[in-house]
Amino acid sequence: MTYEPCRYARQWPELFEPMDDAQKQRVSDALASGRLDGWEPDREDVADLVDRELGRIDAAEYTRRTIAKLGPQTP
Repeated sequence: MTYEPCRYARQWPELFEPMDDAQKQRVSDALASGRLDGWEPDREDVADLVDRELGRIDAAEYTRRTIAKLGPQTP
C-alpha cells in the first residue's frame, strides 16, 4: 500500500519530511482515529505526534504535553 498524504501532511509537509512512509501512515492513522473521536489537532498536536513517532520524545513526555494543553481542570 502506498502512502497518501493526509490533510495534515499536505498542510504542514515539513513535519512529515523526516519520516518514512510507514511512520507517516501511523501518524496519519492516529490523526484520523482522533478526528473520529472529535479531536481537531493543530500544528503543535501534529508536531508532538511526529516527535513521538520519531522517538524524539517518549510516551511520558507526549502524555505530559497533551495534558498540559488541556489546562487546569476544575472539579
